[in-house]
Amino acid sequence: MMLSSVFVLLLQVCSLRLMVGAVPTCQLQGELVLSTHHLLSDLGGTFPVHCLQYKHNISFPGSAFPAATASHPQCRQALWVVYESLREAGLMFEDHGLPVGEGGLTWDEKKLEDFRNVQDRLLEEGSCLSRVDASGVLSPYFRNVTAVLQQQDAADCGWTSLRRDLLWVLKSALQTHKGCLTWRKAN
Repeated sequence: MMLSSVFVLLLQVCSLRLMVGAVPTCQLQGELVLSTHHLLSDLGGTFPVHCLQYKHNISFPGSAFPAATASHPQCRQALWVVYESLREAGLMFEDHGLPVGEGGLTWDEKKLEDFRNVQDRLLEEGSCLSRVDASGVLSPYFRNVTAVLQQQDAADCGWTSLRRDLLWVLKSALQTHKGCLTWRKAN
């Protein structure tokens, strides 16, 4: 009787372990984040001097990123910041046209398309992060970017500010929260 009880208990522990191991984790691939950073970096030139006047209106909240630890809650928050920033940027690309031509952006269209494709892959991969509750910490920032994008004479500044801040978000994730990303093992 004792042996069968131990056996049943052992089976329960093993099945629980299998169930816990089968729960999908919500992570982002480090290689995709790195690729997104490189594509965004290569997209355009330096921050234009005439856009400095909008810097006080458009300032990414540095407090959105948690402390640099690899604990589960901090990783989840850091990954959410990356996911939510890319998601909001994607919505802006859909809702607002890029200003081109005289006084507009000189972003390489092919590189922008490549960036958007990798961005879509990261958003698909990180869709489970949409359930993280961050109490609207990024909402004011994206409202400010949208307000500048809607100003005909300042739209290019809104886009370059968004690009600058997305680069900072991706760089922060790659440097400070690298352990939160998944990386393929070298063969």
